[in-house]
Amino acid sequence: MLNFFKLFVRSISRNKLFATVNILGLTIGFFASTLIYLYVQGELDYDKFHEHGDRIYRINQTFIWGEDNPNQFSSTGPAVAYAINEEIPEVEQVVRVHTPDVMPITFEMDGEQKFFKDELVFAADSNFFEFFSFPLKYGDPNTALESPKSVVLRSETAIKFFGDIDPVGQIMQMDGGESYKVTGVIAEGIPNSYLDEFDVLISLSSFERMKTVNDNWMWTMFETYIMVEENVSIDEVTEKIQSLPEKYAVTTLDWMGYTYNEYIAAGKKWDLFVQPLGDIYIHSENVINRLSGTGDMKIVIALTGSAIFLIILSCINFINLSTAQFTSKAKDIALRKVLGVSKIQISKRFLSESFFYCIFSAIAALFFVQNLIPSINQSLGTNMEFVLWKQPEMVLFVIGLIAIISLITGFYPFTFFNAFEPAKTLKGEMKTGKKGVAVRNSMLVTQYVLSFILIICSFTVFDQLNYFMNKDLGFKKENLITLENVHWTSSPENFVNELNQIDGVESASFCDGIPLLISNGDQFIPDEPDAGSLPLNYVVSDENYLETIGLELIVGRGFDSSYPTDSTAVILNEIAAESIGWSVDESILNKKIENWSGKYHVIGVVKDFNYWSLYAPIEPFAIFNNNSRAQEGRPTTRAAVRLFDTDEEVARITTEIESKWEEFATNRPFEMTVLEDHYRDSYSQETQFRDVLSFFSLLTIIIASLGLFGIVVFSIEQKLKEIGVRKVLGASVSGLVVLFSRAYVKLLLIAFLIAAPAGYFFMENWLSGFSYRIQVNPLTYASAFVVLLVVTLAISIFHTTRASLLNPSEVLKDE
Repeated sequence: MLNFFKLFVRSISRNKLFATVNILGLTIGFFASTLIYLYVQGELDYDKFHEHGDRIYRINQTFIWGEDNPNQFSSTGPAVAYAINEEIPEVEQVVRVHTPDVMPITFEMDGEQKFFKDELVFAADSNFFEFFSFPLKYGDPNTALESPKSVVLRSETAIKFFGDIDPVGQIMQMDGGESYKVTGVIAEGIPNSYLDEFDVLISLSSFERMKTVNDNWMWTMFETYIMVEENVSIDEVTEKIQSLPEKYAVTTLDWMGYTYNEYIAAGKKWDLFVQPLGDIYIHSENVINRLSGTGDMKIVIALTGSAIFLIILSCINFINLSTAQFTSKAKDIALRKVLGVSKIQISKRFLSESFFYCIFSAIAALFFVQNLIPSINQSLGTNMEFVLWKQPEMVLFVIGLIAIISLITGFYPFTFFNAFEPAKTLKGEMKTGKKGVAVRNSMLVTQYVLSFILIICSFTVFDQLNYFMNKDLGFKKENLITLENVHWTSSPENFVNELNQIDGVESASFCDGIPLLISNGDQFIPDEPDAGSLPLNYVVSDENYLETIGLELIVGRGFDSSYPTDSTAVILNEIAAESIGWSVDESILNKKIENWSGKYHVIGVVKDFNYWSLYAPIEPFAIFNNNSRAQEGRPTTRAAVRLFDTDEEVARITTEIESKWEEFATNRPFEMTVLEDHYRDSYSQETQFRDVLSFFSLLTIIIASLGLFGIVVFSIEQKLKEIGVRKVLGASVSGLVVLFSRAYVKLLLIAFLIAAPAGYFFMENWLSGFSYRIQVNPLTYASAFVVLLVVTLAISIFHTTRASLLNPSEVLKDE
């Protein structure tokens, strides 16, 4: 091995240019593959650490708040857990995780009143820590959520609140002043989990309402998890779970005006589904999740494909650059054959050379990953971690990659050079023939194809994201802000009236939701013969809501404080009216819908607008008056504020708004959300996918350029004498450039014809997951072609021109 290493060093010293390009190409391949491995591993490892994870499943259900929505809903009513406990003995335990309304936190420490407003609060049953393997740094996991008004904090949150002390026993005020006792702190360094998005976890028994919800299937603000007994068939459990709605949802359906059979006969569904815990994060493409965001298996597959592409490109580069050293290497191998060196020894030399190249490249790649990963995470919005000595699987991955690439990049050059006859080679009679040219051209076409696919995918993701950001949503998202927890002001209505007086505020509305921040939903029955229930998502608001949000009223009027009957009025969107079967014209006015809270008459219809993200279609929607009983028992919590389009005045206006807040909401934290920022954040996954794909597309172009460099140098080396003869016969430099460059353009066209349908297939599959999407743009393909055409011509023209400028006498002196 030492002798082979000496030969490797000697080879590098003789061919510094090729050695540098070889190591650069392989380093990029190792670097990109390592990053993709880290990203993919992180995505696939979610919730794999739970001790009983293989026996834990989440219960999903039909999305009951939409008409014919094919997605599942991870949210269930609290009664689903009760029904499972009653009917399915094979289920060992059930736990519910609830997402209550915003609950700002206050407490006194060292004589100082502290306020916190941005913490995400979950609530869970007392057996949460028996289910899930979240270790506690302080407190007893068996009793931490046992008592009402108990609180468990994340370690980071505990330090933020109390400093670096054991906070167990400390008292916090939440939910408008209710006292909660800290009973535990979760340890640091929890592995990736779909369930760990919370900052504060409180006991579910803290809510008085939980005592009376054993038959409530409509309060869908819970995720329900089951742990089955060991050695139990999940298929049998699933079958039993699927039979529960028919028996236990009867009370809810009766209130909706249906028997179960009538509900099914009306074309509606209320099914329950079972999803393994380990699948929730990465396999929820058809599930609307409640607790946190999820990954996308399509992205994982796309990036895995990118890694394979990059490895293939790196191997092709190495092979092309090895064979480009045609003349010197062929004579060297021929001489060794004449001296009696065996094929095995020659093969070992090639394999060892590629092995040493891979070792050096892998070390360089790991060095760059170690030092650049913080910057990469920041730029791409990822959270990859790289600690090699703590990641033995990463060591195995790199060793495996070195072995595979060494074999591929060592075997082909050996086969290539071994095919030459020693006698002819030493006489200078070396011809690779049409077969050799075809192989090299095929390699270049392969590089072009893979590069085209990645570029097309990157451009298409960019176009889809751009479409999201610029689509007309049916309302004005610009210059719209929302203030949270307005109900804690001394007089929320007066507070909003004061906001309307601020110079620069166009309109302000007292409401409980704005687009993207709408979570209310209920079933309503139209006052029509034989009418079934209609699921409606809704907000409650004052008379300024339509103006503030920027909704277009197409029939009727909005709320008006001069009409006392508006407390029982409702405004529908077009889809809601059409779902009932009502015409969207004057005939709809004064028609009625009702539910448990009362009967409401229609006073207007607004044009449909996207009140959720563009992932989802527009569903039936309603606006109720703040004075109605639609939200009885739950206060209106928000103020929507529209600013005039004066960017330079935003700072002054928000300062004045905060000043008004301090006047009306003494000692309460000021909370403001800019809707455009929230909207942009809702597409963070697509943004990250775009950035990651673009980054690896750039690496692909670099590697493909190195591959083209190898091919061009190889071709020029073989055709130097041809170039000399043509110059003697009067050929111009520009003519020679065109002659030799058009061959590469031809290969580029062939690659484009292969890559275009493949790229179209991949992107159509990805785009199919969006309710609102672009059509694949021909300009995307043209742009991808132009990018690679410019790169190809730049390399080809540079090297051909350089060769054409040589003195013909220098290349023809041996003739």
